[in-house]
Amino acid sequence: MTTALAGAALMLAGVQGPALAAPAPTLRGTATAETSHSVDITSTDAGFTAPATTRPGLTTFHASTTQAGRGWIGLARLKDGKGWDDFLGALSRALSNTPSDVPQGAKDLDDTATLLGGLVIHPGQPGSFTQRLQPGRYLLFDYLAVGDAEPRYHWLTVTGDTVDQGLAPTATIVSRNVPGAGPRFEIRGTLRAGRPLQYVNEIPGQVNELLFVRIADGTTEAGLKAYFDSMPDDGTFPPDSPFTSVSLGSLHLSTGRSTVVQLPVERARYAALTWSKDATDGIKLVKKGLFTIVDFR
Repeated sequence: MTTALAGAALMLAGVQGPALAAPAPTLRGTATAETSHSVDITSTDAGFTAPATTRPGLTTFHASTTQAGRGWIGLARLKDGKGWDDFLGALSRALSNTPSDVPQGAKDLDDTATLLGGLVIHPGQPGSFTQRLQPGRYLLFDYLAVGDAEPRYHWLTVTGDTVDQGLAPTATIVSRNVPGAGPRFEIRGTLRAGRPLQYVNEIPGQVNELLFVRIADGTTEAGLKAYFDSMPDDGTFPPDSPFTSVSLGSLHLSTGRSTVVQLPVERARYAALTWSKDATDGIKLVKKGLFTIVDFR
């Protein structure tokens, strides 16, 4: 199970191979140091560190990693009576590269936890995301280490007075079902490089992520569709990829949840996409049209 989950995590996080992203621009948050309510997460080859407690309300998580292939931290709240092993099993089935495992896995995951986003980042490319926290206990975990003999996870207790300061987005991207078309991304506002953006998942019964991958000049949506249609179910990528960078983005949200992320993207053309599978049949959502080309200004 752990081997399958490790492969699924790599696929869902959007590893494209050896291509490296360009140097990251400086991130410019809109909350000041005096008003922002934040949690710092640092990932190294020894694991990741985060505080044991924080306050409820709008909370901005600042994450960085110094280890390639590690440090993609997700946030979840487990439901009453559920523990790490329950979560690990449900997540492995929901993200499986075996389509027949996904529908039951998605139901199990919905019964086990609420996914609240996170970050796909890389060494030298930190990121931030904002989530509203209620009092209680939350789980921070490394998607790329869940299949390890010693998976990386950390419990975060939320207690105390409420604070409501977070990142202010300049645009919103919504994943939703469009009648007669299927799952699609809808963009509201203007995407600006290095500025916060909001991601909302409105697809019923479906955990979903939002990733950005820079694309080669001349890439079209028709070309992307043909590439996605050629992808096998085992998590591997066909040759002649249209992508020219690693992925940056928001990790999975449960239905009806939103997050605000700030990423070191540049002024360039990107594919906005997801490697999540349809909870009803296990087919990759990109094969059903959940991708689009975006321009960051």
